[in-house]
Amino acid sequence: MYYLIEHNRTTKETLHQEFTDYATAQETGLQKEQHYLHNKQHEMEVVVFEADSLEALKRTHSRYFVQESNDSSQKVNAVGAVVAVGLVGLAVYLLSKK
Repeated sequence: MYYLIEHNRTTKETLHQEFTDYATAQETGLQKEQHYLHNKQHEMEVVVFEADSLEALKRTHSRYFVQESNDSSQKVNAVGAVVAVGLVGLAVYLLSKK
């Protein structure tokens, strides 16, 4: 299978399309690249990969799929990081008041 990846380097959002024909995937990718170039969307990356499955592609090129997960542990980790930064800030503030 061939996978056309459209990746926004700024937002990390990734769209993908699956193709059975390499030439069709390449032609579609070229059209998308021209569209993004014409519209000055330089943050967009368009690539075509060959892989046995989408899951295999996600393992080998995981940076394109970081936003796709809705795993609750990621949300918990993000909240934990914000709380930790807040606590450090509070500790620094309290120590400066001594």
